[in-house]
Amino acid sequence: MRHLTAPLVLALSFAAAPLAQAASACHVEGQVAGMVINECTQSLQPISDEQLKQQCNGKVPGLEELGGQANARLVPACPSGAKGVCESPMGAQAKIHYYKRSAEELANLQRACQMQRGKWTQP
Repeated sequence: MRHLTAPLVLALSFAAAPLAQAASACHVEGQVAGMVINECTQSLQPISDEQLKQQCNGKVPGLEELGGQANARLVPACPSGAKGVCESPMGAQAKIHYYKRSAEELANLQRACQMQRGKWTQP
């Protein structure tokens, strides 16, 4: 489960602080310990464009230590097609959209989301 919760921790690092303006999101793609990461965090809490760019810009720090790498980029909104969505983890006003996950990975992410007092949905 360590490998499956690493992406949730990564996404929460974006969700912990206000992340986006009304229609902006941060899409993260890459790999951690051989597992594909493809997730997008969206928030409705407004912050300045400069702060948003600092939080979602290029390489994601700390992943090399976990045997991975990922790139973060700003997108107008999280793309459709998510396999699962965690809303308001740890009380954050954000939604984390998960793509390209197996049923087992989604089940683990759902448990992790709910342990963080988030609401899990499968679109």
